[in-house]
Amino acid sequence: MFAECKKALWARRIGLAFVLLVFNFADAHGWGSQGHIVVGYVAEFNLDVATKKNIKKEFNINHLADVATWADMVRKKKEEEKPWHYTNIREGEWTYEAARDCPDGNCVVAKLKEFSGVLANIENPQEKRKDALKYIVHFVADVHQPLHLGNQKDRGGNNIRTYYLGNNVNLHYLWDGGLIHWKNKSLLKYATRLNSRVTDSEKLEWLNSNIDEWANESRSYALKFAYPIGERELTKEYVSRSREILDQRMVQAGVRLADLLNKIFHSEK
Repeated sequence: MFAECKKALWARRIGLAFVLLVFNFADAHGWGSQGHIVVGYVAEFNLDVATKKNIKKEFNINHLADVATWADMVRKKKEEEKPWHYTNIREGEWTYEAARDCPDGNCVVAKLKEFSGVLANIENPQEKRKDALKYIVHFVADVHQPLHLGNQKDRGGNNIRTYYLGNNVNLHYLWDGGLIHWKNKSLLKYATRLNSRVTDSEKLEWLNSNIDEWANESRSYALKFAYPIGERELTKEYVSRSREILDQRMVQAGVRLADLLNKIFHSEK
């Protein structure tokens, strides 16, 4: 009798764990914490020494990775901030247009521009500028996630289900990091490896762009590679290509985040 009760208890626990797992898969809103932290590390590798000193001196922030997930914690408490993390586009459109896609300014593209202005204005209160910096660290990463520029109709892939490793998951979750093969590695080592593979010429090419263009890159990746998932289980080719894209988007985000912050803090002088 005791053995049967014990088995029943374990069955309930396993069932609850499965429900929670499925719920988390279905409720993805932004890069997983790992992706944001990796972007923060890559950015720090590319910051000017003076910018690092200014960030520590003015805001007591030692590492960008330490504040990379702060905006997600705020979002959980403030319902009105959820739309700030993405920009859904009308199905069939290939580029971001502010008037059509973000008329109220409550999307990741507009908010990234807004908080960049807040941080750059040294007349603003220190705490306001600190919050702006933390939003920037997060939103540069978000705008580089292809399905943060996904279709409005399917909520950036949140309403699309597919199978991955035997689990029924939503497409957005996969591109938030579910596809990345972390292997429980140190995120610092992961970021170091991504950054070491990039040449100076590639970095210069990536920096010859603006926030709207970052969004349009994500939109293109979403339509060309993220959405064409086939019928059932994801193919090995899809998984391999997606991992390559996600790695590139994380390192691009980090390099561009560093450049944005370098320019903002250089303008203070």
